[in-house]
Amino acid sequence: SYVGVLNQMKINVREFFYLSNLLSLSRIVLTIPICYLIQLNTPTGNVWLLIVALITGFTDYLDGYFSRRYNQITDLGIVLDPIADKISMAGIMIYLILYRDFPISLTVLLIYRDILISIGGSMVIRKIGEPIMANMLGKVNTCLISAAGILNMAGVQNWIYYGFLLASYSSVFISAVIYYRMGEKILIPEGAAKQWFWRIALLAISAVVVYYSFAWENPAALPILEYFNG
Repeated sequence: SYVGVLNQMKINVREFFYLSNLLSLSRIVLTIPICYLIQLNTPTGNVWLLIVALITGFTDYLDGYFSRRYNQITDLGIVLDPIADKISMAGIMIYLILYRDFPISLTVLLIYRDILISIGGSMVIRKIGEPIMANMLGKVNTCLISAAGILNMAGVQNWIYYGFLLASYSSVFISAVIYYRMGEKILIPEGAAKQWFWRIALLAISAVVVYYSFAWENPAALPILEYFNG
């Protein structure tokens, strides 16, 4: 259970008040006004939206900087930072879909990847007693999607925006593979039969998720859906 997982981690209540962890928590709190301003969609509101979004994105850099600067690298911080990223990113992207025509497929794929990472991460913690630290590509992925989201908020719909979208899709796929390999090395003995079983099973499930995430966004682009739907 998640309670058992948390009990295995070394967490002290005072760590919540470390500057780096407060910055991570602030990212969750700042998601609320961002979502409100996305929905509001007024000229003045959009200016404030960009300001708050940039501040929120900057906290993702600052929490890592201060945790290293003041030697505040803790199990809580290792877990809290990606959780804050996921909550903030998911909330903002859902509101961008609802009110600013952001790609549904990118959001679905990101949430799917994060669910797999959360499940695998909890299994790793149960086995070795500590979480896997976020890798650099995971941070790059967050930065790329954040940039695409900010460009969307600013009303930019040119090649720069679509370039960031393409890079975001690519980084979601690549980071998912890297995180899987990191977890696989810990959880599954190299060469074991179940290693290929899980690879094939996850590949098949992922293919279905990818297919239907794009189909949901643009059914006309996938004629095979019309065949199955009669």
